[in-house]
Amino acid sequence: MATTLDEIAAYKEPCSVEVFRRRVPGDVKIYSWVAESRTSSDVPYPDPVDIIDWSQSYYIIVCIVLGDNVRRHFCGKLCVDVDVDTCGPAPDIEFPEKYVVLDPCGDGHYLVEFELPPGTFTQDRPRCGRVYRLCVTVGSTDACDKPGLIWGHCDSLEIAVHPPVSNPWAGCPRRSAAERSTCRGTQPR
Repeated sequence: MATTLDEIAAYKEPCSVEVFRRRVPGDVKIYSWVAESRTSSDVPYPDPVDIIDWSQSYYIIVCIVLGDNVRRHFCGKLCVDVDVDTCGPAPDIEFPEKYVVLDPCGDGHYLVEFELPPGTFTQDRPRCGRVYRLCVTVGSTDACDKPGLIWGHCDSLEIAVHPPVSNPWAGCPRRSAAERSTCRGTQPR
């Protein structure tokens, strides 16, 4: 499990960001990923996953980092929005926006989580699974609640969602390890 942002950055490229309509490399970075667990003090950056089981909870993690030369000049809020598009005949999913109050005297790191509870994804073809695209948009408002200067997006974060997988060894309780290696636990369809 990742304990530093550098470890996450090794998995993910930062998303597209603009500050006042000019690209400012290194000043603002946004990362987003899907994880099996929430962030915590022990594991601030849970490992990314891209294939998930639709019967379990997962979390969309959005990490926004404002560098010192930008952070200390911004008040207001960041608005984080997540929408999910489907590849195929399934409904798109929208999440309520979340807001983070900017702290110009803080460390410039902001983590936002969106929970994907069990059953978020439904499927008409359960054996094949389905691919979903998560689109993350980050905007800002100033201290007067008017549109701010920070804008970014992370799109085409793709995840594959599959039905629950039962224990493949459930049908092989009394066999040796060598025999279990060939046992499937269920009959082919």
